[in-house]
Amino acid sequence: MVVAQRMKTLCESAALQEKGEGLRFEVEQAGQRLAAFAIRYEGNVYAYLNRCAHIGVELDWQPGKFFDIDGA
Repeated sequence: MVVAQRMKTLCESAALQEKGEGLRFEVEQAGQRLAAFAIRYEGNVYAYLNRCAHIGVELDWQPGKFFDIDGA
């Protein structure tokens, strides 16, 4: 069974700067609202759940800050 999912524009693609601040947003999964984020890295946009798989904390060290000072 294929379930249709609603697509929503979060921002213009150009608004995500290379190794810059990430865009925080929420997704719904199994009736729960989960924190997520999108970043641009090496020219591509990636989106992830904002949750460390090891200890369950959010990944940004300050709101929207996912890269270290060197952009890693």
